Amino acid sequence: MGEKEEMQVVDNENTKTKKDLFMERFSKNYPDIATDDEDAFYGKIGEEFDKFDKSDAAQREFGKLLARDPRSAGFLMVLSKGGNPMEYLIEEYGDDFREALNDEEKAKEFSEAFAKHAERSAKNAELEEKANRNLQAMLDELDEAQEEGAFTDDDAVKAYEYLYADGGFFHRILTNEIHKDDWMMLMKAAKYDEMVSQARSEGEIAGRNANIDLNKHKRDKGKNMPSSVPSAGGGVPKRNKNEKEKYLDSLDKMGKSVWDD
Repeated sequence: MGEKEEMQVVDNENTKTKKDLFMERFSKNYPDIATDDEDAFYGKIGEEFDKFDKSDAAQREFGKLLARDPRSAGFLMVLSKGGNPMEYLIEEYGDDFREALNDEEKAKEFSEAFAKHAERSAKNAELEEKANRNLQAMLDELDEAQEEGAFTDDDAVKAYEYLYADGGFFHRILTNEIHKDDWMMLMKAAKYDEMVSQARSEGEIAGRNANIDLNKHKRDKGKNMPSSVPSAGGGVPKRNKNEKEKYLDSLDKMGKSVWDD
């Protein structure tokens, strides 16, 4: 590319408005969202603003924490550089540790804190082991549910991501961000068996009522049938028994209920 062409590219980029640059950046970060779909477009922007507000609030609180005790900032710097955090704590809080060990009440608090730490560590190790042990079984259950419900791979992926993806259901549980749609889904799931049973019962009742109405209509129609049909002659000959029975049998077949075997 020559110098003139390079300058032309730079000029074209400089002529882009801030809106153009923003839309390009949005499309690059969220290629699955059409910018002409206002609900999806502004919905995603709203979500990003919510995340920014929460992150900004957390950073402000963190800044206040560091301002209250500047030594805590040094502790984080040691961690970030791979230093020895215990060494830093002894250097900066050595007098506090010494006083605590020489004070009976504070020594008791230390002892209780260590006991809680040991209990929590054991519980975390147990939970981690159980989670790893159940992981494959959980994925097998997902495959079985997909096969039994005739769901697609895309359906299975969406279900998994709903639970475990970044910002998914379990993440929102930890941060207390459960929304109305989540509660609706959970309540419907809790009543699923009851709803299915009720729908089945209502269907059976409706079927029996339809069968009764149809049979009653057939009986009434049979009672109102004329016993004879005028012929071309002057008289009114009576149908013989066999013809009448065949006629009623054909009507019965035409009006047979879908609920009959």
